[in-house]
Amino acid sequence: MPCVARAARWRGVVLAGVAALASLVPGVSRAEPAKGETLGFVVSAYDWGFPRGEHGHCPHGTNLSEAEYFKVDMKRFRADVKVLGWAAANAKHFPPDACRDPNAQRDPGFRTFDALDVPVDGLDLDGTASGKAGARSCAHAPFQGPDGRRGVDNQQWRLLGCTTGFQTFISEKRDGRVGRQKQGEMLVTEDDYPILIEVSGVDDRNDDDDVRVRFLSSAEQISLDANGDVVPWTSLTAYRDAKYWSAPARGKIVRGVLTTEPIDLKLRFRQQVLDGELWWRDARLEAKVNGEGRLEGLLGFYWDADNWFRIHNDHHIGENHTGRLLALARGYMCAGMYHALERVADGHPDPATGKCTSLSSALRFQATPAFVITDPG
Repeated sequence: MPCVARAARWRGVVLAGVAALASLVPGVSRAEPAKGETLGFVVSAYDWGFPRGEHGHCPHGTNLSEAEYFKVDMKRFRADVKVLGWAAANAKHFPPDACRDPNAQRDPGFRTFDALDVPVDGLDLDGTASGKAGARSCAHAPFQGPDGRRGVDNQQWRLLGCTTGFQTFISEKRDGRVGRQKQGEMLVTEDDYPILIEVSGVDDRNDDDDVRVRFLSSAEQISLDANGDVVPWTSLTAYRDAKYWSAPARGKIVRGVLTTEPIDLKLRFRQQVLDGELWWRDARLEAKVNGEGRLEGLLGFYWDADNWFRIHNDHHIGENHTGRLLALARGYMCAGMYHALERVADGHPDPATGKCTSLSSALRFQATPAFVITDPG
């Protein structure tokens, strides 16, 4: 949730519109039939719900990269990369790689976003506006949402808000659609594994107290039109390995707003050199349909902390481990991020140590109507 050359960007969307679900035409699924109709969607734009970064909220400044911290001469480093290769140049100019082994360096310190007065997107995942410790969470300082709601849990922004590479997140809208140019974010492209959403058992698209929602990865490419927008009503088949299909989450629709109970998600993920899986726990949906028939809203969840760190920092180009390259570009040190992640994690306490093992996060998304195929026949 987000670079190297030809970096892709995440796209985002704010909650908007009060259009009823009746504006949709139902999608199609070949999954086990459910009472009522089934609606299908493919996520076509998303970001991490971060606010516009303001350096004034980071009184000690933003984080340092390894090059700044260790005073590495980057011109000499780049010259040595050409002559010696990536691995040898790293060994010559930098200490052991903490992006590969987070315990390879001591904790250099890490600047987190500690302001409380900045609205941040997300959901109240722990059920308390105070952020006090509970059976399933550690003590933390929750945010207030842009709509005024209290108790918003998004510790991912707490972790990243004073890192230059994650600053300045502005959603630009064009004709009711999400603008594609979004600094520091990634874009849904043909290279990614699309996320499919299936809403089944819908008897009333405006008010229904019992529906089911599934999230599924797909290995098929998303089709784009001449404007770069996702083509609606394309058929997308779910990923062949059903471990990347969630169990059905119980949900309801109240005055056009779809919400669900918590569900664990494992989803395929691929962007540039990153290729792995996402491990999101206790994910909850809150979304509605806009005037164009797109489902848009928030997915709040706890991101497994080890999975979060690996997705951001543990990757390769060929035989070369390139986590340090991304960290240098975004302006942080992996050793500092690793230890800060442990400090701000707020979900799923370890029974033995009491330390939390997951990080509250939010995905702000827009999904285009699609035909979701779970049995290609």
